[in-house]
Amino acid sequence: MRADMQWLDKYKKWLLLGAMVLLFLAVRAPGLGRFVTIDEVYWLTKSAQLAVAVAERDWDATDLSSHPGMTTAWAGALALELRTPELNTEPPEHVSDFHLRHYFRQQGYNPAEILSTARLVMVVLGAAVFAGVVMYAYRLWGGLAAALVGGLLAFDPYLIAHQRLLHQDGLMALLCVLSLLAFVAHLRERSWTHLLVSGVAAGLAWATKSPMLLLGPWVAVMAAAVVVRGQMRGKAALGSLAAWGLAAGLVFTLLWPKMWVAPVEAITQVLSYAGESAGGVHSGTIFFAGQLYEDGKLGAASAIFYPVSFVWRATPVVLLGLAAAGWVGLRRKAFERSRLDGIVALLGFAILFVVMMSLGDKKFDRYMLPSYAILVTVAGWGLTLGMQLAAGRWPVLRAAGASALAAMLLLSVQLGSAVSVFPYYLSYYNPLVGGTRRADNVMMLGWGEGLEQAANWLAQQPGIGQARVASWYSNAFMLSFPYDVTDIPLALALSEPQLQDLLAHDYLVIYVHQWQRHMPQDLLDVLADQQPVHVVVADGIEYVRVYQGTVNREQ
Repeated sequence: MRADMQWLDKYKKWLLLGAMVLLFLAVRAPGLGRFVTIDEVYWLTKSAQLAVAVAERDWDATDLSSHPGMTTAWAGALALELRTPELNTEPPEHVSDFHLRHYFRQQGYNPAEILSTARLVMVVLGAAVFAGVVMYAYRLWGGLAAALVGGLLAFDPYLIAHQRLLHQDGLMALLCVLSLLAFVAHLRERSWTHLLVSGVAAGLAWATKSPMLLLGPWVAVMAAAVVVRGQMRGKAALGSLAAWGLAAGLVFTLLWPKMWVAPVEAITQVLSYAGESAGGVHSGTIFFAGQLYEDGKLGAASAIFYPVSFVWRATPVVLLGLAAAGWVGLRRKAFERSRLDGIVALLGFAILFVVMMSLGDKKFDRYMLPSYAILVTVAGWGLTLGMQLAAGRWPVLRAAGASALAAMLLLSVQLGSAVSVFPYYLSYYNPLVGGTRRADNVMMLGWGEGLEQAANWLAQQPGIGQARVASWYSNAFMLSFPYDVTDIPLALALSEPQLQDLLAHDYLVIYVHQWQRHMPQDLLDVLADQQPVHVVVADGIEYVRVYQGTVNREQ
């Protein structure tokens, strides 16, 4: 029996890691082909462009996006190689979303299934980064904290939603947490392995999305704080920062072939795009807290956009964990000071990131995901230390297995929050502030969820092959619909010819974004007195209304 216990103690870290990764995959892998978000069409196209550029060794053509989005594009390119290897040798005439979609169908491929494979690659990549996060949580705070941090991250519906997509933000959030935790471990242990992990994670994050460049200055602040406390010499800190920057820079350069031939142009483009986005150049109409901001600029509401978004997206368990973290923080003298170093570093970056995102005019709730993932991590730490404090006060909680049982209960509630909205994890809203019943009064809803249901319904209608269909988010809609459709313009109002042309269509597919954002208002006014022939409702949210064209109805 003692030998068994020794074996378990020796391998418990790896058993915990394996269990966490399996749970991470278990809630992200199922149903990957159920629906399409609008940005994924863009990234699938960029992935195809990358695959063709690499096959032709045209490194300058890997200038795909100013994000720069290379981790996403490489994941998509790998999926295309697995599913459509002939694409590299026989690409469509123009690698655009239109030509690529037709190319897939001509080759006998379902575009939605190819996207599902690309999503799976992203999930597997995310699982590898998540494993690193769990390992560092274990190293810094112990097994119970690793289980709670890992469980909260794995089962968080908002993180699940974005980490199942061919997109940047979900992966970027995990890379951010991993880089910060690994650097904290380096500062404590002076391990070059931890420094390398942190730098590589930062380089991957940089290659994913430009806001992660903030990691550089913040890591410098973390190193300076250690020097000020007398825990590291200034020369050693500078050496660490140089090595960290070198590792991050090498990874960034290796992932983006454009950097091999025109590095100054590539970096200038990334910084320019970041500045334009902050200035609202790429913004559109935004709905927030019952108000419509036609130019995308929230004004005074900018200061509360991300805090309010966090409260609506967070689960009750995460909010409980943050409350526990505050409680622990007020009693920090009861713990070793080193235990708080990592938490202070995480929270500092989360605050910095939200402040910087708030200064920019362009805002979507997903832009806060690095800070969101950090707060979920802090919540796991807070629950752990809160349970330990509680056990010191109430002896019954010191019983064998009590902590494990409490952790399982908390994670079960967290899992329940996610399972309740499968497969539309994006539709989760905190029930403590009203959930889906009140979310449409505060948050801008929908990113493509439900369009596939409307597409499947329309595909079964008699004569649909000859019908004219117009749709909002038409690119996402057509990945689930076997025919071409007309795009409803992203505009506050249409010209009279545009309006009449849309009304002459046999079917109009209207999305929740449209009536929230009043776009296009003149089209919505015409449809206001019409009854939709089909409505898609999920999780209490009405996502799609399908109308028959009013001209045909009058005839």
